[in-house]
Amino acid sequence: MKKLTKPLSGALAAALLLGALLGGSSLATAAPLLKLFTPYTYLSVSPGEKLNYSIDVINDSDEIRAADVSFDTGSLGWTYELTAGGNRVRQISVKPGESQMLSLSLSVPLEVNKGDYSFKLNAGEFGSLPIKVNVAEQGSYKSELSVEQPNREGHADSKFTYSLTLDNRTASKQQYALTSEAPAGWDVRFSVSGSNVTSVDVEPGSSKSISLDVTPAQNAPADTYPIVVHAASGNTSAQAQVEAAITGSYGLELTTADERLSADITAGKTRNLELVVKNTGSAEITDVSLSGQLPANWEVTFEPKTIRSVAAGQSVPVTATVKASDKALAGDYVANLTASSPEKTASAMFRVTVETSMLWGWIGVLIILAVAAGIYGLFRKYGRR
Repeated sequence: MKKLTKPLSGALAAALLLGALLGGSSLATAAPLLKLFTPYTYLSVSPGEKLNYSIDVINDSDEIRAADVSFDTGSLGWTYELTAGGNRVRQISVKPGESQMLSLSLSVPLEVNKGDYSFKLNAGEFGSLPIKVNVAEQGSYKSELSVEQPNREGHADSKFTYSLTLDNRTASKQQYALTSEAPAGWDVRFSVSGSNVTSVDVEPGSSKSISLDVTPAQNAPADTYPIVVHAASGNTSAQAQVEAAITGSYGLELTTADERLSADITAGKTRNLELVVKNTGSAEITDVSLSGQLPANWEVTFEPKTIRSVAAGQSVPVTATVKASDKALAGDYVANLTASSPEKTASAMFRVTVETSMLWGWIGVLIILAVAAGIYGLFRKYGRR
């Protein structure tokens, strides 16, 4: 037994020495001589954004090292670009004790689910670099059409204006055709920066402000009218709905009871015109005031001067008293009478014929008689000679 002890001890010593040598070799190679490094390996972004990485390819060995480089997106199919020195690269070579830089640009799709995504940059014997991306919100691949204030109220003579925003949430530029579904007789126009348009171009991930002007049909009944607006391209579409609440239409007419717009008057005298103020609309008209434009030195007064309210479909009688100038010559004159309210204005143009006063007629007759009598007297006095 003692003879066997020394050989076993020698074998054990040899084994221990070999293990120490192997262990020392393992420890010496524990730190890799070829490395990939980037400081940000886990970033959080929103759909549609782009991530840019600077990756150092480090060669701490004493030999030139070269490796094929690629980026693995798995089955996700995200768009990326791997460049060095401004050019796309597939292989990289690094001198001993130096490093080279790779640039990685990674585009996050618009249509993507919220969550974490893992990728890998492969560089042959330099190893691989895992990269993780956190998408902070649910993405989409669509267009959106929104309205700042979809409900407007006014009368049938109003113009309704709406502010629209068209968002292109796709990955490419889109040309959208703009159309609408409005009641018959209504006028709908789209404009951008003050110019009327029927289509707009929107860059990917951008938006466009659009003005929508809606003019109701004449005398549209009081009601709430929905109007659907469409923005459609070959790949995507969006729609929005606005509402125009018509409170009624305003209509005002100024005429006479028998609808005659002519009258006779004597110079220096007055003449009453029996007028009628009619509300021909579907909404009440308030604070109607009467006025007139007449020839110089003529006068007009109204009774009543102001009408507080005229209900829809109703009429109010008004007496206009016109006084002609006492120097007015015989002939036709124009008197323009107006009924005006904050909502509507109406005018009536009268033809007024001035007749000569009877007094001047009798004076003329007397003058003629006096002249005739004078002539007769002259003939009687001098005719016998």
